Amino acid sequence: MIFGFIVKPIMLLNGGLLLFALMVFQMLQGMRKIKFKGPLHLKVHKRMAWVIMAFALIHGAMAAVYVFGIRIG
Repeated sequence: MIFGFIVKPIMLLNGGLLLFALMVFQMLQGMRKIKFKGPLHLKVHKRMAWVIMAFALIHGAMAAVYVFGIRIG
């Protein structure tokens, strides 16, 4: 339970699918299949990496709460 919300498997599935979609976008951008020109490419690529990291931390925390039955809040 996180601040009164019970973590359900569907939440973890949705989080995993979101992370997968972000990773695919990041890879396509790195391979230049999705094209940004000049310094914009690097800015978008770096920001997407931070977004993926933030979602991965949230996803991991939710999984730990679900698996270990931790209560937060």
